[in-house]
Amino acid sequence: MLNFATRMSRGNLKRLLRRFRRPAAWMRSGRVAVGLLMLAVVTLALTSLSASLALRLGWATRIQIFPLALSGATGGIVAWILAAVIFGRIYCSTVCPLGVMQDVAARLPRMGKRWKARRPYHYSAPRTPLRWTVAVIVAICYAVGLAFVPALLDPYSAYSRIATEILRPVVGFLGGGEVVVASVWAFFIAAATLAAVWTAASMRGRLVCNTVCPVGTVLGAFSRFSLLHFDIDTDVCTNCRSCERVCKAQCINVADHVVDGSRCVVCFDCIDACPEGAIRYTTRRKRLALPMMQRVAGTAASASVSEPVRISRRRFMATGLIIAAAPAIAMAQNAASVAQRIDAGSPPLRRRRHPIAPPGRRSLSDFLQSCTACGLCVSHCPTGVLRPSTNEYGWSHTLQPLVDYTRGYCEYDCTLCTQLCPTGALEPLTQEEKHIFIIGHAHVEAGLCVGCGRCAAACPRGVITMEERPGGGRRLAVLAPGGCIGCGRCQSVCPVQPEKAITVGGLEGRL
Repeated sequence: MLNFATRMSRGNLKRLLRRFRRPAAWMRSGRVAVGLLMLAVVTLALTSLSASLALRLGWATRIQIFPLALSGATGGIVAWILAAVIFGRIYCSTVCPLGVMQDVAARLPRMGKRWKARRPYHYSAPRTPLRWTVAVIVAICYAVGLAFVPALLDPYSAYSRIATEILRPVVGFLGGGEVVVASVWAFFIAAATLAAVWTAASMRGRLVCNTVCPVGTVLGAFSRFSLLHFDIDTDVCTNCRSCERVCKAQCINVADHVVDGSRCVVCFDCIDACPEGAIRYTTRRKRLALPMMQRVAGTAASASVSEPVRISRRRFMATGLIIAAAPAIAMAQNAASVAQRIDAGSPPLRRRRHPIAPPGRRSLSDFLQSCTACGLCVSHCPTGVLRPSTNEYGWSHTLQPLVDYTRGYCEYDCTLCTQLCPTGALEPLTQEEKHIFIIGHAHVEAGLCVGCGRCAAACPRGVITMEERPGGGRRLAVLAPGGCIGCGRCQSVCPVQPEKAITVGGLEGRL
């Protein structure tokens, strides 16, 4: 029995060594290693209890495509487009945290001795109209100021909510700290997103990436004709469908020997699974670029002998660039119109009682347009004064961070949220700049003030004094004009209940 087990272990080891001598195995293993590493780095940046570690790992959140687009980082966007044109959608399989999470969800139910036979994949036709409909809806929503929809469908923002609202409380519990959920509404959305994405991935692989993800749709427009792509050698292929059964993007059409480059996420699973080595990651196109052909309408007989209609590559790329740039152009135009509406003091904005936005924003309109509601600033706020909004900015900006002084106060020397923001919605501030940055304005309700003097003692700028009321009686807190920055320290120490005698409100108009 021992000799039999030894022979079996040696045989398995030899097969494993032979497998890893193949370049395909190394490419796939490298892709898996990079993807898991990036997933770990992004997750640590979002869930770490250490602010210094989150700052050091913040680069992983700033290279995500959606934050790059909203921050106006043209160089980063061009770099990812060039990567898609040359290599295909490698962003989706290595850098995107939601994409890697889907790979994990798809792999788990297929583990075991017979995982290939348990839940094999099958080719499915592309849902091109649906994909571009969702992408256009996302662009239109940003153009009209409905930031909630893009923030809900952006893969980075979706994963960041899962990490900050679900994983971070678990990390806090395991670390012996207090379990705090920033917002019940944000937790519900994060849980629903996790359940939907995980279920879809476990059953259909990259279905979410290739149907509702706007980033995947735009990258697919460029990767469809990428320089390096997967090509099936029809002289070697035996139609065993091994590649099709492992393709989680469901984009390998074995009947026509075509791989849909717009949906392929360059995972290298198909190359590793092919027993004949018939599928390769190469620059050649033995099938004469069939994805660029369209059949001529007519009868089946005429279609079988008619010449294919070729789509101009130059025209296709130009159209893709225009579509990709349309959201940014519309956002810039809408930001100007929103700013004018805020400056004019329209009635709908006045009825919202001027919510308090975090420090570091250039203007309220710019902040609302640039923020992806990723929750990075909320999860790392040391005093917990930030929380995801519900309807304070309007329902169209749900989940974007809001300063809530009923939960705490803004630390006078803290600039962490401005340093962590990956989109530039909050500009980085130094401590000196933070000391003079106006977050809001305090207001004293004379009829409620009991004259205890706690607010005056707590004010870090010393702009609150206690003065005698006219005609005698208890003292009254008085603010020096132009000195308050709205940090909320006074409100947090005010003992008056249930309504505070001194409160901080947001600023009206352009900030």
